[in-house]
Amino acid sequence: MISFTSSGPRVSVSGLSVYLDNWAIGDLAEGDPSRRRRFIDALCTGEADLVFSVANAAELTGAQGESRDSVKAFLDEIRLHWFPMELNVKEVLDREARGADPGKSCVAEEFFAGYLAHRMKEYTPGAGRVIDPSEVFRLGAMLDWLGPQRETIRKTSATLGDSLGNMICRYRAESERNPKWLDQTFPVTQFNRLPPATFTYVNLVRALIETKADRLKGNDGLDFCHAVMGTAFSSFATLDKNWKRRVESLPPHRLAFVYNPLELDAMVTDIDLTLKRRAARR
Repeated sequence: MISFTSSGPRVSVSGLSVYLDNWAIGDLAEGDPSRRRRFIDALCTGEADLVFSVANAAELTGAQGESRDSVKAFLDEIRLHWFPMELNVKEVLDREARGADPGKSCVAEEFFAGYLAHRMKEYTPGAGRVIDPSEVFRLGAMLDWLGPQRETIRKTSATLGDSLGNMICRYRAESERNPKWLDQTFPVTQFNRLPPATFTYVNLVRALIETKADRLKGNDGLDFCHAVMGTAFSSFATLDKNWKRRVESLPPHRLAFVYNPLELDAMVTDIDLTLKRRAARR
């Protein structure tokens, strides 16, 4: 959630956190109105936040016409109940290696600062406008901000996918050459032994190496980053069926519950039930 202190805006997760893949954002925005309302109401309790990345916004700028309007309106309804997620997995792994707290290691600080600077241009001294935090940090406005950068971000994502695919191929070859290499480099590690992103990254890379039928390309690099970050730093996450399968191959953990495109109703119901159970315990 975004809040304001004497030193400026602050981001933190206030309870449950939810990562939505772009297909889930579109389905919630344009699908069943009652499901959309239930989801927004859950966030607006102040006990749950949407985990959102720059790649989410860049891809959503591709929507046109009524679809774009519906997505923007949906994102605006979230108000301040969102959290800027770092997409650079390597940066997060480095932060965890330095001992950063999980609540800080996943924050996209540069992304957040850039968006704040962009939105505050409308509030220059003498403009006569009162700063409304809910207006400044509207997620819908982010689509307009990132629209001109969409193709650049998409090309970067494709390059990331190619790099990941090539990396996995190299690792598979090394594993076949040296049977001990996989256990030495990407050992199966239990959840309580590693910080969340490192645990997810190590075990997910190992799963990709071992499953030789998986061929990664295109958006897979970006999807890999979302799978790592969404699983590591959310209570509930949506992924497509292949990435859900891969995440479910990880050792037992207490990270996100993952839902595929056929399970969106179930996710919203589970969020509702979890919030009600928490309220009953107070």
